[in-house]
Amino acid sequence: MHGGGPEVVAGRPLADEYLNEDIELVRSGCSNLMRHIGNIKKFGIPVVVALNAFASDTQAEQDVIKSASMEAGAFSVQVSNHHALGGAGALDLAGAVQQACSSPEKDFKFLYPL
Repeated sequence: MHGGGPEVVAGRPLADEYLNEDIELVRSGCSNLMRHIGNIKKFGIPVVVALNAFASDTQAEQDVIKSASMEAGAFSVQVSNHHALGGAGALDLAGAVQQACSSPEKDFKFLYPL
């Protein structure tokens, strides 16, 4: 995967690296996330990161992702538990998207002339 961890293959159990806390693996994987944030910011819009939380995630791992996202210029990072809690698990995320949409930081632009 993006942080140099073992391959994830559909139908196979996840490797231990993904089931136990591994801060360095998470930190390494954030380079891909940070690149995506930078690419989106080129369009002049605020970036909201949805951090999909799973039972095997630790607070320390989430903190690394939040920190890297904000360092890369994200407007907000919200933990999302909608897959476990339904709509209630995405309320904070929805609120952050709503705030981003009404933020004075937005100044959408195309990256090339039309």
